[in-house]
Amino acid sequence: MYICDLRQRKVDVSKFQPLSEQIMVTKIIKGLRREIRPCVLKVMPYFVMSYYFMEVLYSLVNGHLVGRERAIVMDVNDVFGYIYTIFDVLLTMVAICLILGTRKETSGVTLLLIGRVIHRLFFSIWTVFFYFLFNDSLDVGCLLMLIAAKMRMRDQKEWPHMDKSNYELLLLGGRICLSSLFIMWLDESVETEFFSIVSVVLLSLISLGFHCKLFAYLTVISLLYHDVFSNHWSMLFGWNDKLLSIQYFSLLLCKIGGFLMLSELGGGKWSIDGFRNSKGEKRDKKGNYRIVKGQLPT
Repeated sequence: MYICDLRQRKVDVSKFQPLSEQIMVTKIIKGLRREIRPCVLKVMPYFVMSYYFMEVLYSLVNGHLVGRERAIVMDVNDVFGYIYTIFDVLLTMVAICLILGTRKETSGVTLLLIGRVIHRLFFSIWTVFFYFLFNDSLDVGCLLMLIAAKMRMRDQKEWPHMDKSNYELLLLGGRICLSSLFIMWLDESVETEFFSIVSVVLLSLISLGFHCKLFAYLTVISLLYHDVFSNHWSMLFGWNDKLLSIQYFSLLLCKIGGFLMLSELGGGKWSIDGFRNSKGEKRDKKGNYRIVKGQLPT
């Protein structure tokens, strides 16, 4: 009887082994995410800033050419083109230092946006205004996600007691601005109907904030396909000027950085994910209240 009882116990324990293994795998994945998340939020701002750094480097190396081109576009003397180029370089360098080296990333982003507005006023081709609008919206989205990431990393200890309204607005604005990438893809008349469908799906889900973290990762994969493995690869490697190729590659890193920060920070309160999470928290609070109420002495 005792041996039979032991065998029965072994059989019963074996039933729970797959469940315990699943729990262990889940714990390992969560542990890895806890380790990876701070690294992503620390490194991705450098990805975003690499694009602006390469703009500065290109202007410094090819200052004579850049200044003259800008003077021709503005229809002014070459001297004014050089003066504007120096101003643009200094403004961008100060902004990069503020964003990466201090706690005043908001001021740095403001300087970058001021420089971008001035640049668009002087050098935009108004016949393709909407292309520049969506392109700049994508840059703004990356910068907003950068501010949100640095805010989240800096204020971790005080996070539970902080007013998160500005943070939530940053996530909302960043998510919507990043969605302009998919509009540009649709406007390009991409080579496959499947990729057009993917663009529409990603546009809808990320702009609404539905499973934002998952679809941000999928966007990074789509971005790599679009910029590296499709017919658009020439924008990265098809230039005679290697420095220009590196600049376009840094633009790819900037986009990847923006979406990876979105994948870690999520859609925020003003999204479908945030709405679902708030409903779940309310449900849990009600359940806990009922348990406590049921345990009260009568």
